[in-house]
Amino acid sequence: MNATPESMDLSPEEAARALSGIRATQARAVRSTPWFPAWFVVGIGLSVTLIQVASDPLTPLPLRIAGIVLAVAGITGCSIAVGRSGSMRAHKSVLDMAGFAGYMVWVFSLVGLTVAFALFLAAREVPYAATWACLTLTAVMGLTGPLLARWISRRNAAKIERGE
Repeated sequence: MNATPESMDLSPEEAARALSGIRATQARAVRSTPWFPAWFVVGIGLSVTLIQVASDPLTPLPLRIAGIVLAVAGITGCSIAVGRSGSMRAHKSVLDMAGFAGYMVWVFSLVGLTVAFALFLAAREVPYAATWACLTLTAVMGLTGPLLARWISRRNAAKIERGE
């Protein structure tokens, strides 16, 4: 393609149309991909559950060691995989802060509910109460995570379309 100065002259209207088309394409790409994959939050949830099992006094020492090693491997593996996949990596100009705030509210709410559920189970003397609560957390994250990830992607796409 030979670009000459004459062929590069665009009217403001043509430039606006071109920019609008670019934004629409970018927004479609952002909207089509969830902000984070469901396997990521399930993997992190299972790793937290392993940490909980390993820290429980009822767990024998060999299983404690294995649980910590597996938890560290799980968190590391999930983090590396999501980092390489490109999910959750976008320029700050594309990120909608309300979406990020929603993500943080989701995380802290689930953690708070998990702690409350663990205390409830412990008060009823359920063995491994916190572990059961962590497994419940993982299930809820797996069920609600995809909805949240799509919501964040839609918010980011809308921000792109608005040209913010």
